[in-house]
Amino acid sequence: MKQWARRAVALVAASAFAALGAAPGAVNAQEAVTIQPGVSIESDGGYCTLNWIYDGEDALAGSVYGGTAAHCVTSVGERISLATGSLGDPIQEFGTVAYIDDNLDYAFIEIDAALHDAVDPAMKGHPAIPTGVSTTETANVGDTMQFSGNGVGFHLLSLTREERTGILHSNDGTQHYVIGAVSPGDSGGPVADVTDGNKAFGIVNTVGVGINGLPYAGEGGVSLEGMFADAAEAGFTVRLRTV
Repeated sequence: MKQWARRAVALVAASAFAALGAAPGAVNAQEAVTIQPGVSIESDGGYCTLNWIYDGEDALAGSVYGGTAAHCVTSVGERISLATGSLGDPIQEFGTVAYIDDNLDYAFIEIDAALHDAVDPAMKGHPAIPTGVSTTETANVGDTMQFSGNGVGFHLLSLTREERTGILHSNDGTQHYVIGAVSPGDSGGPVADVTDGNKAFGIVNTVGVGINGLPYAGEGGVSLEGMFADAAEAGFTVRLRTV
């Protein structure tokens, strides 16, 4: 979510706070000290969500990365912080943006070596995810998809942060669309395919309403299968860390 979007998000959040009777920053800071898929992050690009944990290969061996959307960051070298939640407070810096692909809208954040012990590959709220990578050969339209993120409004309660599900509507191996509830702040977050054995499937890039003129609400994003291939072509070779 870009800087210019913060004012609009703040208006949405104000309504959510009033409706739910909660205050900004309601997430306990202690819940954010683990670096894992589904935690809230803050950058010059705004508030977003961290997706999967990746281990570097070849020239990148020994490095550990967390992913997010490209539109959540501004430049390679930017420092990124964990946050208490969307529109909340930064907790501590944990990594540096190492790679950005604006075309498919994904980015990798290299996690500080001093914090490698704080890394947990499990999707927040779902210790059995991810077991592997879901692909076009194993995933099917209609599969149950799992979100864990910090969309504004949803970020106020652990139930709404971690227990939202959707239905896979389309996937070509590079881009997908899931019918389900997401909002600004979920950007960059993880999408898992529960039906396909609790596998990592993709990341959240867009919050959309309508598919081919039909009134669906959901998210669109890059699928890991295509992301890995795209990054490898550029010499940025990483693999998913599983549970």
